[in-house]
Amino acid sequence: MIRPRRSEDLEPCLELLHTVHLADRYPVLWPQDPPRWLTGHACLSAWVSENAGAIDGHLSLHGTDKDRARPEWREELPAPAEQIAVVSRFFVALEARRGGVGSALMDAAETYGADHDLRLVLDVAVHNEDAIAFYERRGWRRVGTASLVLDDGRTTLPLVVFVLG
Repeated sequence: MIRPRRSEDLEPCLELLHTVHLADRYPVLWPQDPPRWLTGHACLSAWVSENAGAIDGHLSLHGTDKDRARPEWREELPAPAEQIAVVSRFFVALEARRGGVGSALMDAAETYGADHDLRLVLDVAVHNEDAIAFYERRGWRRVGTASLVLDDGRTTLPLVVFVLG
């Protein structure tokens, strides 16, 4: 069942995120403030997947602005930065993968985007080949590459940049 994330979901989501981090290196560096990282900057909406009372997936959409929007997104989309929403904090329990959880969460985000006249974008670490394949199967388009300097100030993460449609 996909539903909006509630405040009481924060701890189970962080436990799931820690398991995903250990298995997949997502996020590459464990955040200094995990609750703040999960809720993120400019969160527009967030969803969880719940199965038999346990959280087995999470996805959120975050707003951006002209300073934060990747140039590749702005070049590809005929929309102001305020109409761009970033798919973020997307993770699924290892045992729930390939069972439709990720697709259901992405469906919720894509519906929200369509209902609110938002253009969806994302970036994904180059090493996350399963995620890249998932986005491409759903019709997301690669529009370039980028890099992100992580919070430690030393690690640079190569990214693939996508837009929906």
